[in-house]
Amino acid sequence: MPTLTPTLTLTSTDALSDSLSFTVSDSLTVAQKVVGLSRVTLSTSDLTLFASSSYSRSYIYLKNMDSSIAMDVDFGSTASFNIAAGEFAFFPWHGSQNIVVVADSGTPILEYALWEA
Repeated sequence: MPTLTPTLTLTSTDALSDSLSFTVSDSLTVAQKVVGLSRVTLSTSDLTLFASSSYSRSYIYLKNMDSSIAMDVDFGSTASFNIAAGEFAFFPWHGSQNIVVVADSGTPILEYALWEA
């Protein structure tokens, strides 16, 4: 089985009273079912990016490519989190609810990928 290795590094000299510097990494076994790096233009109408009926547990990458417009990421009909302009997210997805995305305004571009576990 293929392996995916995500790594997160957080550093700051002024976010806390002490300097912040740490890195975490994992080795994730993934299946052959992959949605490779792609892009889609969003609107202010809901778009089901990944349907729960099509995937099981997966790892999701999302990046807002816009320089000024934010977007919401919902699981089913529940507002879950907002990705501001230029931000990204990588997270495990149980696959029990659809992943729905919608632009706060305009037509920002969302970059995305999926690796099924």
